[in-house]
Amino acid sequence: MENIKRVEIIVPSPELERVLDLFQEKKVEGYTLIEKVRGMGHRGIQDGLGLTDAFTNSMLIWYCKPAKFDSLREQMRDLLEECGGICAVSDAQWLMH
Repeated sequence: MENIKRVEIIVPSPELERVLDLFQEKKVEGYTLIEKVRGMGHRGIQDGLGLTDAFTNSMLIWYCKPAKFDSLREQMRDLLEECGGICAVSDAQWLMH
């Protein structure tokens, strides 16, 4: 078993490219992207209704070594401060195979 971080990032869909650009810049690999995520947050209901993705969220799930997350933590904080969204980080273990 290896100690890792589980990182869940939820951002408004129109801001997704900014997160993906940061991931590309930091050479992040191995994430899962779930689009058209609906829910309720401090900005109100994101119900997915409408002609655009303006009222939907996107979610990225990423597992990584703690040092890799640390390398982009402050840039992620700045991005979320500007565009909204959340980033939840928890400890996890990777079953090596």
